[in-house]
Amino acid sequence: MEEVNRLLKTNPCTHILYCYQNKELYLKNVIAYLIDGIQSGETVILIESEKNLKMILDRLKKNLTESQLNQVHTISNFEFYLSSGSYHPPAIYEQLMKIYTPYFEGSAPYRTWTNVEWGRLEDPTHIVDWFEQDTDKMVNEQRLKLICAYESEKMPADMQSILERSHPYIMSDENLTESKLYAKIKP
Repeated sequence: MEEVNRLLKTNPCTHILYCYQNKELYLKNVIAYLIDGIQSGETVILIESEKNLKMILDRLKKNLTESQLNQVHTISNFEFYLSSGSYHPPAIYEQLMKIYTPYFEGSAPYRTWTNVEWGRLEDPTHIVDWFEQDTDKMVNEQRLKLICAYESEKMPADMQSILERSHPYIMSDENLTESKLYAKIKP
């Protein structure tokens, strides 16, 4: 995670794909990302599963003051990604804009971590690809810091290579590398 935090300090516009395999390392990484953001004076937006939110917040309470905890804004990923009843990119994008608009209009720095899930959708690859391409465009236009986390075990076979085209950086439980497939989306 130190590599990620160093990257964020030198590159204010960062879109990272995180394909995780180990749940405990995942939790350690998200907590380290959030704490680093808060210690850097940023507001952090966490879009996460209800089950993980409780564990993450319990661990954050051991490391942060009440004032620092107020810099963490949590959103249920179920509500975020499935607000329209299914994984529907236009509705998700609208949700994203509602969340980010106050930050776009302000001057306070912020970063986001999102655990992407798609419910019962059989093969979400093309829909997720479309959404991630639009997200990458927004990351570059608005100069965002964003980690998109996907549980490797639940991803269709070709999904990671498709997602590497819309993420300049690829993170695993223990490493960070540049994507060899990334093709920056033109605004």
